Amino acid sequence: MTVEDQERQSEIAAIEQVVATVEHSQNNELPDDFVGLFREDAIWTTGHGKRLFGRDAISAFTHQTLPVD
Repeated sequence: MTVEDQERQSEIAAIEQVVATVEHSQNNELPDDFVGLFREDAIWTTGHGKRLFGRDAISAFTHQTLPVD
């Protein structure tokens, strides 16, 4: 395996981990785990097309849509 192949596999594994964390946090209503994936200056578009600017806005929205029991 070449260095490029190893780097590609490493990048794929990192992407798979992010997707797994998103899935787990949403399925288990863990908004802090979800929000922890974002940088402070992140931009997120919801499934319904609402654009959110910044981790604070993403956090506020997520805590409303993934309520903690």
